[in-house]
Amino acid sequence: MMGHFRNLSLTRQILYLILMMLIILLISFVISNTIAKRIVESKVTDSTAKLLNQVEDNMESFYTDMERISDSMLYSPTVQTYLGLEDFLSRNLMYDAIESVFSNTTTLKANIRGIQLYNPEGKMIADSGIGIGETVRLPPPRIEYSGLLTNPSTGETMPNYSISVPVYNLEITPVKEYMGTSVFLMDVGNFRNIMNNAKMTANSRLLLLDQNKNIMASDGNPSSLNISQLEKWKNDNRYIMQTSTLSRTGWELISIIPKKELLQELNIVQRLNITTYAVIFCLLGLFLIIFFTRILRPVKALMDFMKSYPKTGGESRFPVVYRNEIGVLAANLNKMLDEIDSLSKEIQLTQKQKYEIEITKNQMEILAFRNQINPHFLYNTLECIRAIAFYYKVQEIADISTSLSNMFRYSVKGNDFVTIQDEISHVKEYAKIIEFRFMGRMQVAIEADEELLEVKTLKMLLQPIVENAIFHGLEKKIDNGLVQITVQKIAQNQIQYEIRDNGYGMEDKRLEELLNSLRQFDTPSHSEKDAKLGIGLSNIYRRIKLFYGDEAKMTIQSKLHLGTTISITFPAQNYSEQLEDK
Repeated sequence: MMGHFRNLSLTRQILYLILMMLIILLISFVISNTIAKRIVESKVTDSTAKLLNQVEDNMESFYTDMERISDSMLYSPTVQTYLGLEDFLSRNLMYDAIESVFSNTTTLKANIRGIQLYNPEGKMIADSGIGIGETVRLPPPRIEYSGLLTNPSTGETMPNYSISVPVYNLEITPVKEYMGTSVFLMDVGNFRNIMNNAKMTANSRLLLLDQNKNIMASDGNPSSLNISQLEKWKNDNRYIMQTSTLSRTGWELISIIPKKELLQELNIVQRLNITTYAVIFCLLGLFLIIFFTRILRPVKALMDFMKSYPKTGGESRFPVVYRNEIGVLAANLNKMLDEIDSLSKEIQLTQKQKYEIEITKNQMEILAFRNQINPHFLYNTLECIRAIAFYYKVQEIADISTSLSNMFRYSVKGNDFVTIQDEISHVKEYAKIIEFRFMGRMQVAIEADEELLEVKTLKMLLQPIVENAIFHGLEKKIDNGLVQITVQKIAQNQIQYEIRDNGYGMEDKRLEELLNSLRQFDTPSHSEKDAKLGIGLSNIYRRIKLFYGDEAKMTIQSKLHLGTTISITFPAQNYSEQLEDK
């Protein structure tokens, strides 16, 4: 019997199934009450979802208002000028003006309980109203909303939360300068009004939880609730519980509705069942139409696409028209094709990067071979010069020959990665030669964190930049010149080289040309140019991008007659082992 049924066409199978459905409908009338309950619950669930969306819209409007208020305050001339001041006396003279700005801002929103202003180092420099002390995490990468705050003195939970807003100097280009952070201490009372206006039934509950599952507000008394009650309601079939997470803050809206309040309209639903049974025959006819148009036809189109894709390929995708299971299947098929294309592109990009790294290594090896003109002969010659200098008691020549010999050994050494201590030592040897050459008019100062000295770094990053600073910046000056090198950790896994000189600087047009050349380092012509230039800024930028990828950054800032600052940021990881694996 089953074998015969399987051999029938799909259309006849559907007709037989409809006959079976008519019989089932007669039986289903007995259990219509259960079905009606589910329908009511489903409708209420949809209504609750819409209600939650309305609450989210109200809260989103509140977020937007707060952002506008914070922008109006923080980017006012008074606050911008105050943040730009560095000495205590100047800020003290402006404190009344800041207090006035804070007071005016507080009047715009009734639930603003306090405002705090921090400098880039995280030190509070102005406050108004209540506060939480200097415990805010700085700097925030974006506007952050906290959960319920804890009183630092008593340890008790406060009916307040905070909004942390970073402040930037918008006049600084092309990179925005971080100037500080403002923290707004807010009262949760306005959320209670939103909850009360969104009440669904007499005994329903609407709750707002923070990121730590603390109840911030509800349509009743939040102190009478706890998390254990929420877990009981979630596992209790007598309640319908829906949740919605607010994307901007990470807070969670929870709606809890007793089912018994929903079934009061069940008698009406039961009377409608009789009418529904009479209309069901018409619906079956409609079902046939929908089945052919919404299932059979899309399935056939999907099969045709799958057959033609091996020939067309490329960016062709199946158009997702329907939102049913066929649409989900088509969307998943398109997603799978996108992932295949993405993986193919990633493989090609990885192969390209490996190829470029290998080319760069070969170019550096060729350059090293060119420079290795009988290194032992040069070492022995330098030692001979040093010995003659000692013999004739010319200490300066002995020191220069020693520094030159050490620099030569370092430059022809084959390792691509060295410690930061090695890089600094190499710069110091170069600095000795420069000081001799310019009779002490050029100075190189180095500041480095002790904990970073043994970290591995790409070789020959500092000395070429110092050399550029001296010969393109300081040598053009009549006065004494200084190159300041700073090595520091700026994040948990990020190290920064900063090379600053007080030399001649660059014009804006020249600086823009240099930055454009760095951005175009991927082009083949630029690669050939780098190979001819040797170890210059473009070559350094290309090397850190090839070895460290997007985790490495180089920034250049320069003002004519004031000097140039070059910053290199790279991850503190042992890339030398990874390179050997490749």
